[in-house]
Amino acid sequence: MSGHPHLPGITAARRRRTGRVRRGLDETLAAMRDLGHLEPVDAALVALARVAADELDAACYDGDESRYTRATLIARYAGVLDTLVGHDPGDDGGPSLDELLAAMDDPAPP
Repeated sequence: MSGHPHLPGITAARRRRTGRVRRGLDETLAAMRDLGHLEPVDAALVALARVAADELDAACYDGDESRYTRATLIARYAGVLDTLVGHDPGDDGGPSLDELLAAMDDPAPP
């Protein structure tokens, strides 16, 4: 079969190289498991994170992939990772609602 072009989905699947993004994700997942931060209910999100990491790795190793596509995949992966580890992308360490209301001399809602 050598000498024939590779046809996606037709030829035998090749072993996929594990890239930097996937290795980093796997290390994060292991640490989260060790700390008890992963539950069985997180399985779909973990699967999505793995697919996103693999796609980003593939795009980074593909010299024909555009910088725009790689940047878009990075942004999408970052969102998945933020969700997985529980980061709130809107949390910039600013004042809480209670602090803002206290500054206005209004009581906090119950």
